[in-house]
Amino acid sequence: MTQDGPWSDQGVHIGTMYRFKGLEYRCLIIAGVAEGLVPRASVDTWERTDHSRHQRELHRVRSLLFVAATRARDALAITWHGEPSRFPAPLLPSR
Repeated sequence: MTQDGPWSDQGVHIGTMYRFKGLEYRCLIIAGVAEGLVPRASVDTWERTDHSRHQRELHRVRSLLFVAATRARDALAITWHGEPSRFPAPLLPSR
């Protein structure tokens, strides 16, 4: 991995959602999109103490997830453990 991205377009690349902004991949997996991780559990504590910051943080995390998801050209998989994040939840099949 270089400062500007992967060394080549071959193989599997692993990184954070921040790391892959601006790049495009044929297939992409975003793993660990669970409630309490995306957004972090600490973000919800601001709902009572700093509503404006709470809204900014939710928007920032939602936007980051959206940008990461749009890096997939042909296929996207989002995984989680436990409860899925509230952001992709409306897109999931009913249980």
